Amino acid sequence: MPAMAGLFYNASVLKPGEVRVLRTISMPLAFLIVALLALACQKSEPSPAPAAPPAPEVRVPGEADLPGAWEADVRQKILRVAAEALRERKPGDPAPVAVFDFDHTCVRGDFGRAFFDWMIQKDRIRWGEPIYNALPEDKRSDIRQAVEALGKLPPEKRAGSREQARLRKLMHKSYWGLCRSENWEQCFPWQVRFYAGYSPQEITAMAREVWAAELTRPMGSEPIREGPDDEQPAITGTGIRVYAEMRALIGALSRHGFEVWIVTAGPQWVVRAAGPDLGVPEERVLGMRTAVEGGKLTATMDPPPTFRKGKQLAVEKFIGRKPVLAFGDSWSDAEMLAGARQAVLIDRGYADLRKHAQEAGWLVQPEFSVK
Repeated sequence: MPAMAGLFYNASVLKPGEVRVLRTISMPLAFLIVALLALACQKSEPSPAPAAPPAPEVRVPGEADLPGAWEADVRQKILRVAAEALRERKPGDPAPVAVFDFDHTCVRGDFGRAFFDWMIQKDRIRWGEPIYNALPEDKRSDIRQAVEALGKLPPEKRAGSREQARLRKLMHKSYWGLCRSENWEQCFPWQVRFYAGYSPQEITAMAREVWAAELTRPMGSEPIREGPDDEQPAITGTGIRVYAEMRALIGALSRHGFEVWIVTAGPQWVVRAAGPDLGVPEERVLGMRTAVEGGKLTATMDPPPTFRKGKQLAVEKFIGRKPVLAFGDSWSDAEMLAGARQAVLIDRGYADLRKHAQEAGWLVQPEFSVK
């Protein structure tokens, strides 16, 4: 029998008076042993983990961040979707993404068209076979002849000349002829081929000059005539204005943690000149572009063309994440809008597109006004 048990039970070897004394001595000892064992068990148990610090409060945009002529339900839904995306974001997750078309979504006017016209008037197109081959076949001979006629004039006499007016008219008629055809894929890529021979940085630098000028030109249109007796002029738009509501929205999303991109069917290197004015870094502007060889642009398109499905392909290729919000105004934006968690159509009066948007669950915002 263990020694402990002997202390309590081996009383037969003791005198009657001694048993009581041993019991009296042994009971405190037993309690001491039990207490020591309990203390040892407590020390062997792991200490409870410290309470986690409270999660930092997520800042989300509010109504004051979206001033202007937003429809009330559109404003509320944009804010709700943005807040949900920001609150869902876990530490280490990439920023949520918002994508915007440019012309007639962020601005009133057509920046690519304005730059195209400036290149013609300033005689900046570096004509050569790759560029001539990019022209519509039925207009190629006439445009070549117009270029040659203009080239015969001294440089100081070309601006405002009848020869320049003829070339300008032919180029605009060719451009709008392509854009009004059923195959719009010929329209948007066509324009950027005329930048061949320049570096992307040179195009963006020239575009900054055009952007600044167009912001101050009156909004309207200009007839392009070969002379005062020309009764069939080409027509081009004038002026560009930034929608204040869109500038405020882009700023609010950026301040609260969104990554904002512009995805345009216009020329990438041109629209990059306008991106920072709206709060979008140049490197987050995607658009039509040609391949670069030896640091210079060529007349060969660099896919994907940022039109219709190509816009969504560009989002997948260059951004790599599903947008939380997408904004656009035309069928050119349809696939990009459909690829976002929440699409917003800027309604410019196209009934078929508005119907499609409503059926697809997109938000519909009437076009904003400008001064």
